[in-house]
Amino acid sequence: MNKVYFIGSSYLGCNYVRLLLPMWENGWNGNKTTIIQKDKPLDIVRQELEDTDIVVFHRPEKPEFHKLAKLLKSIGKKIVFDNDDTYDMEKENPFYGIDAYGVRENIKSRDELVSDFIGLSDLVTTTTKTLAEEYGKLHDNVAILPNCINLDDWYEPERNEGHKIRIGVTGSVTYTQDVNEIKEEIQELSDRDDVELVVFGLQSKEDRESNPLVEEIYMEEYKFWDSLNIEHVPWVKIKDYNSTLNELKLDIMLIPRKDCYFNKCKSNVKFLEAAMCEIPVMASSFEDGPYEDIPENAIVRMKNEENWMPKINQMIENTELRRGIGRLAKQYTLDNFNIEDRAHLWAEEYDKLK
Repeated sequence: MNKVYFIGSSYLGCNYVRLLLPMWENGWNGNKTTIIQKDKPLDIVRQELEDTDIVVFHRPEKPEFHKLAKLLKSIGKKIVFDNDDTYDMEKENPFYGIDAYGVRENIKSRDELVSDFIGLSDLVTTTTKTLAEEYGKLHDNVAILPNCINLDDWYEPERNEGHKIRIGVTGSVTYTQDVNEIKEEIQELSDRDDVELVVFGLQSKEDRESNPLVEEIYMEEYKFWDSLNIEHVPWVKIKDYNSTLNELKLDIMLIPRKDCYFNKCKSNVKFLEAAMCEIPVMASSFEDGPYEDIPENAIVRMKNEENWMPKINQMIENTELRRGIGRLAKQYTLDNFNIEDRAHLWAEEYDKLK
């Protein structure tokens, strides 16, 4: 069996899903081996890299990763590039219009680095068919390895026993293009006395005040969310993410997404996370979208041009309906995305590199 070593990126949530889960299950090693660990000292990493066959880099956007990969390749190591996001900066990418503070130029520079890295890799791995097609234009050896969950990292789902229905909104909540799809519905829910609207994922006001760039770039988005009657749950450390989501005791989760290339590249990971808490999901539905393959009894798919409120009201009024969808969603997730059952996919792809 190959000895595999993972080099993580600065995207800690992605590292957990893309690197740590398959690494733990297959008994491999990496420059970080827990969700709370900082990168190992360089001297230790060098020693460990000597005794390995394949080195996997997640989202290697820094020049030093390229230098390391070239060195490793020159001494016979196989190199794998992994990423779960698009680098296509077309106009429907929410970062396309951000030209302040050199944001667009910085992204363009990272894109070029990534393209170069893909060229020197022996294998490219990603999460969706759309992304595989994108990377397939740069490399002839691309494999899809799905985002998964680890049952051991989730507690028993907690229930809301209060008098108000708790409705969460997640996904790309700082992107106007997604929020606009159900903006009127969100406003209506915010005004209701029988609903507690919960937004999970925005930066806290304190963090925004200390980072004027974020405040400026997302001024309109934050203006909208701050105007609502919401329970605001800011970003948390990855080690606390699963428990925080569960402790919110949400009755319904809304995941609005615009029908565009950027969102067609997204995986179903937000659904998987909600499903592990038995939270029924209502999500945008469009061709090649991230939620199209989920069985109809495990999710509520909505067209963006539809009024979501009738279906939301049905879910609010029918406790057994929404809890039944949540239970089926969890079972579907365990049956199809449990890393314990899927870790062999990584080993099989890496074995092909011999």
